[in-house]
Amino acid sequence: MRTRRPPALILFLLAALLTACGRQEAAPARSPAPEAGPEAVASSGARDGALDATALAFAELVISTDTQAVKLLDLGVARAKDPAMRGLADELASVRRTELTELRGILDGAGVPFVDNHAGHDMPGMPTEAELISLSAGPDFDAQFVRLTRAHLTESATVAKSGASSVTHEETKAIAEAMVTERASALRSLDALG
Repeated sequence: MRTRRPPALILFLLAALLTACGRQEAAPARSPAPEAGPEAVASSGARDGALDATALAFAELVISTDTQAVKLLDLGVARAKDPAMRGLADELASVRRTELTELRGILDGAGVPFVDNHAGHDMPGMPTEAELISLSAGPDFDAQFVRLTRAHLTESATVAKSGASSVTHEETKAIAEAMVTERASALRSLDALG
Protein backbone atom coordinates (compact mmCIF):
# COMPACT_ATOMS: atom_id res chain seq x y z
CA MET A 1 0.00 0.00 0.00
CA ARG A 2 1.37 3.41 -0.94
CA THR A 3 1.59 6.15 1.60
CA ARG A 4 0.55 9.76 1.06
CA ARG A 5 3.40 11.61 -0.59
CA PRO A 6 4.15 15.34 -0.38
CA PRO A 7 3.06 17.44 -3.38
CA ALA A 8 5.60 17.94 -6.15
CA LEU A 9 5.83 21.67 -5.45
CA ILE A 10 7.01 21.04 -1.89
CA LEU A 11 9.55 18.48 -3.14
CA PHE A 12 10.78 20.92 -5.79
CA LEU A 13 11.23 23.74 -3.31
CA LEU A 14 12.89 21.43 -0.79
CA ALA A 15 15.25 20.12 -3.48
CA ALA A 16 16.12 23.69 -4.49
CA LEU A 17 16.88 24.62 -0.90
CA LEU A 18 18.94 21.49 -0.22
CA THR A 19 20.85 21.89 -3.46
CA ALA A 20 21.62 25.52 -2.66
CA CYS A 21 22.76 24.67 0.87
CA GLY A 22 24.90 21.76 -0.24
CA ARG A 23 26.54 23.69 -3.03
CA GLN A 24 27.21 26.74 -0.84
CA GLU A 25 29.01 24.56 1.71
CA ALA A 26 31.13 23.02 -1.04
CA ALA A 27 32.00 26.36 -2.65
CA PRO A 28 35.50 27.71 -2.09
CA ALA A 29 35.98 30.77 0.11
CA ARG A 30 37.04 32.91 -2.84
CA SER A 31 34.73 33.77 -5.72
CA PRO A 32 34.88 31.11 -8.42
CA ALA A 33 35.97 31.98 -11.90
CA PRO A 34 33.26 32.07 -14.57
CA GLU A 35 32.29 28.59 -15.73
CA ALA A 36 34.12 27.06 -12.78
CA GLY A 37 31.80 24.08 -12.68
CA PRO A 38 29.30 22.98 -10.03
CA GLU A 39 30.67 25.29 -7.33
CA ALA A 40 29.77 28.30 -9.47
CA VAL A 41 26.11 27.33 -9.65
CA ALA A 42 24.98 28.52 -6.23
CA SER A 43 27.32 31.46 -5.85
CA SER A 44 26.78 32.99 -9.27
CA GLY A 45 22.98 33.06 -8.98
CA ALA A 46 21.10 34.20 -12.04
CA ARG A 47 23.47 37.01 -13.05
CA ASP A 48 24.80 36.85 -16.56
CA GLY A 49 22.47 33.95 -17.34
CA ALA A 50 24.32 31.56 -15.02
CA LEU A 51 22.65 28.35 -13.93
CA ASP A 52 21.47 29.01 -10.36
CA ALA A 53 20.52 26.52 -7.64
CA THR A 54 16.79 26.74 -8.41
CA ALA A 55 17.35 26.00 -12.09
CA LEU A 56 19.67 23.15 -11.17
CA ALA A 57 17.14 21.62 -8.76
CA PHE A 58 14.39 21.97 -11.38
CA ALA A 59 16.54 20.34 -14.08
CA GLU A 60 17.55 17.46 -11.81
CA LEU A 61 13.95 16.82 -10.73
CA VAL A 62 12.58 16.90 -14.28
CA ILE A 63 15.37 14.67 -15.59
CA SER A 64 14.57 12.11 -12.88
CA THR A 65 10.82 12.17 -13.44
CA ASP A 66 11.04 12.29 -17.23
CA THR A 67 13.43 9.31 -17.26
CA GLN A 68 10.87 7.22 -15.37
CA ALA A 69 8.03 8.62 -17.48
CA VAL A 70 9.79 7.51 -20.68
CA LYS A 71 9.82 3.95 -19.34
CA LEU A 72 6.08 4.21 -18.66
CA LEU A 73 5.31 5.75 -22.03
CA ASP A 74 7.42 3.21 -23.92
CA LEU A 75 5.34 0.49 -22.24
CA GLY A 76 2.25 2.31 -23.49
CA VAL A 77 3.58 2.30 -27.04
CA ALA A 78 4.31 -1.42 -26.84
CA ARG A 79 1.34 -2.70 -24.85
CA ALA A 80 -1.72 -0.43 -25.04
CA LYS A 81 -4.66 -2.03 -26.81
CA ASP A 82 -6.13 1.28 -27.97
CA PRO A 83 -4.25 2.57 -31.05
CA ALA A 84 -4.99 6.18 -30.07
CA MET A 85 -3.46 5.52 -26.66
CA ARG A 86 -0.36 4.02 -28.27
CA GLY A 87 -0.09 7.11 -30.47
CA LEU A 88 -0.40 9.47 -27.51
CA ALA A 89 2.17 7.46 -25.55
CA ASP A 90 4.59 7.71 -28.48
CA GLU A 91 4.04 11.46 -28.78
CA LEU A 92 4.53 12.04 -25.04
CA ALA A 93 7.66 9.86 -24.95
CA SER A 94 9.14 11.90 -27.78
CA VAL A 95 8.49 15.14 -25.90
CA ARG A 96 10.07 13.72 -22.72
CA ARG A 97 13.17 12.64 -24.66
CA THR A 98 13.48 16.16 -26.08
CA GLU A 99 13.17 17.65 -22.59
CA LEU A 100 15.82 15.25 -21.31
CA THR A 101 18.20 16.23 -24.12
CA GLU A 102 17.62 19.95 -23.55
CA LEU A 103 18.01 19.80 -19.77
CA ARG A 104 21.11 17.60 -19.91
CA GLY A 105 22.49 20.05 -22.49
CA ILE A 106 21.96 22.93 -20.06
CA LEU A 107 23.77 21.04 -17.31
CA ASP A 108 26.59 20.07 -19.68
CA GLY A 109 26.89 23.67 -20.88
CA ALA A 110 27.24 24.84 -17.27
CA GLY A 111 29.81 22.15 -16.55
CA VAL A 112 27.54 20.55 -13.97
CA PRO A 113 27.31 16.75 -13.90
CA PHE A 114 23.82 15.34 -13.47
CA VAL A 115 23.21 13.89 -10.03
CA ASP A 116 20.06 11.79 -9.66
CA ASN A 117 19.02 12.87 -6.18
CA HIS A 118 15.61 11.28 -6.75
CA ALA A 119 16.63 7.76 -7.81
CA GLY A 120 14.43 5.18 -6.14
CA HIS A 121 12.17 7.80 -4.56
CA ASP A 122 8.42 7.28 -4.46
CA MET A 123 7.38 10.74 -5.63
CA PRO A 124 4.08 11.93 -7.05
CA GLY A 125 3.98 11.60 -10.82
CA MET A 126 7.15 9.56 -11.08
CA PRO A 127 6.34 5.91 -11.80
CA THR A 128 8.35 3.59 -9.59
CA GLU A 129 10.04 0.44 -10.84
CA ALA A 130 7.49 -1.59 -8.84
CA GLU A 131 4.62 0.23 -10.57
CA LEU A 132 6.16 -0.38 -13.98
CA ILE A 133 6.61 -4.09 -13.23
CA SER A 134 3.03 -4.32 -11.96
CA LEU A 135 1.79 -2.50 -15.06
CA SER A 136 3.63 -4.91 -17.35
CA ALA A 137 2.17 -7.94 -15.60
CA GLY A 138 -1.29 -6.55 -14.87
CA PRO A 139 -4.45 -7.69 -16.63
CA ASP A 140 -5.94 -4.23 -17.32
CA PHE A 141 -2.98 -2.50 -18.92
CA ASP A 142 -4.82 0.41 -20.54
CA ALA A 143 -6.64 1.53 -17.38
CA GLN A 144 -3.48 1.33 -15.25
CA PHE A 145 -1.47 3.08 -17.94
CA VAL A 146 -3.97 5.94 -18.03
CA ARG A 147 -3.87 6.22 -14.22
CA LEU A 148 -0.06 6.38 -14.08
CA THR A 149 0.17 8.72 -17.07
CA ARG A 150 -2.42 11.07 -15.57
CA ALA A 151 -0.46 11.14 -12.30
CA HIS A 152 2.74 11.95 -14.20
CA LEU A 153 1.12 14.71 -16.24
CA THR A 154 -0.67 16.27 -13.27
CA GLU A 155 2.35 16.34 -10.97
CA SER A 156 4.82 17.40 -13.65
CA ALA A 157 2.44 20.23 -14.57
CA THR A 158 2.70 21.41 -10.96
CA VAL A 159 6.51 21.23 -11.09
CA ALA A 160 6.53 23.01 -14.45
CA LYS A 161 4.33 25.84 -13.14
CA SER A 162 6.61 26.22 -10.14
CA GLY A 163 9.65 26.25 -12.40
CA ALA A 164 8.09 28.76 -14.78
CA SER A 165 7.43 31.14 -11.89
CA SER A 166 10.62 30.65 -9.86
CA VAL A 167 13.46 29.75 -12.25
CA THR A 168 15.38 32.77 -13.54
CA HIS A 169 17.87 30.98 -15.82
CA GLU A 170 16.42 31.83 -19.24
CA GLU A 171 16.89 28.49 -21.04
CA THR A 172 15.59 26.48 -18.10
CA LYS A 173 12.65 28.85 -17.60
CA ALA A 174 11.75 28.48 -21.29
CA ILE A 175 11.68 24.69 -20.89
CA ALA A 176 9.47 25.02 -17.80
CA GLU A 177 7.08 27.32 -19.67
CA ALA A 178 6.91 24.92 -22.62
CA MET A 179 6.23 22.09 -20.19
CA VAL A 180 3.26 23.98 -18.71
CA THR A 181 1.65 24.26 -22.14
CA GLU A 182 2.51 20.70 -23.17
CA ARG A 183 1.25 19.11 -19.95
CA ALA A 184 -2.10 20.93 -20.22
CA SER A 185 -2.47 19.79 -23.83
CA ALA A 186 -1.45 16.22 -22.98
CA LEU A 187 -3.97 16.05 -20.14
CA ARG A 188 -6.71 17.18 -22.54
CA SER A 189 -5.65 14.50 -25.02
CA LEU A 190 -5.61 11.85 -22.29
CA ASP A 191 -9.07 12.94 -21.10
CA ALA A 192 -10.37 12.61 -24.64
CA LEU A 193 -9.28 8.96 -24.63
CA GLY A 194 -11.36 8.27 -21.54
